Amino acid sequence: MQPNNLFELSRLRHTKSLYWLAVSSVVGAVVLVPFWIFDARELGGVSVWEKPLKFFISSAIFSFTFSWLSSFITKDSRWVKLAGLFIAISLAVELVLIAAMAALGTTSHFNVSTPTAIVIWSLMATFISIVLFSTLFLSIMIVFQKQQEFNLKLTLTLGSLNTAVGMGLAYLMTWPTANQLANFQGIAGAHSVGVSDGGPGLPFLGWSTVAGDLRVGHFFGLHSIQVAAILLALSLLLPLAFRVPLILVGNLTWLVFVGLVTWQALRAEPFSSPSELTIISFVALFALASVLFIALSLIQSRSQSKPMA
Repeated sequence: MQPNNLFELSRLRHTKSLYWLAVSSVVGAVVLVPFWIFDARELGGVSVWEKPLKFFISSAIFSFTFSWLSSFITKDSRWVKLAGLFIAISLAVELVLIAAMAALGTTSHFNVSTPTAIVIWSLMATFISIVLFSTLFLSIMIVFQKQQEFNLKLTLTLGSLNTAVGMGLAYLMTWPTANQLANFQGIAGAHSVGVSDGGPGLPFLGWSTVAGDLRVGHFFGLHSIQVAAILLALSLLLPLAFRVPLILVGNLTWLVFVGLVTWQALRAEPFSSPSELTIISFVALFALASVLFIALSLIQSRSQSKPMA
């Protein structure tokens, strides 16, 4: 497995629909920057253009990554390209709707205040579900790739499945809160747990600094495939006995980390101010991962050192 072949730039262009969506998203993000800087309108305490800008950036990263990932799926390439097309169209619709609602100075997510807003929110929920299922489809396709080298297959399988889990966590935000049910104001769903959306948050990311925020787990989970790719690159720098343990333990540890920060948010605890319980959980995860990595590495080393019969 050669690093240059794995990460060559041409792989980013493998699925044309995803590649061009990624390029368009980069252009869209650049175009939105002046609006974000100079338009004084705010929504929830931040620029109305902050959400569209973040989504354009995220879309570019996601689309480039999955175009790269799809280049390793050699079986049933027609279905892979079709899944990529579904993702590209669905994300494009999402971006257009988010930007349009921002231009109107109103929220796109959780907005059920008018019939038009309900239709837009329903369309967004539908298309993002298409993205989720298409991502799962690509993940399953990777599992059945017999031609690929084992470490690469393991990386792409775990990374893409973890990404799908991260995408699925977004549905936790769509449930109306108790306050919304008690005093309906046209909003059903929230990022924050324990407070209303729009309070103090981390710069640009916006994650609440006074309560739990479900966007944290969603963000880290969504970018699991990038983490998996980094682990794969790092594994190539290590002796053979350490490669599979790093890929396996690294991806599983990341998935548990995503679960922990989601659990932290559900307890109405800010990511930026972890409690003693949360810190202990992180330390325990790191310790367990270290022990598991060492144990698997020793097993691999002994297995490789055994003489052939």
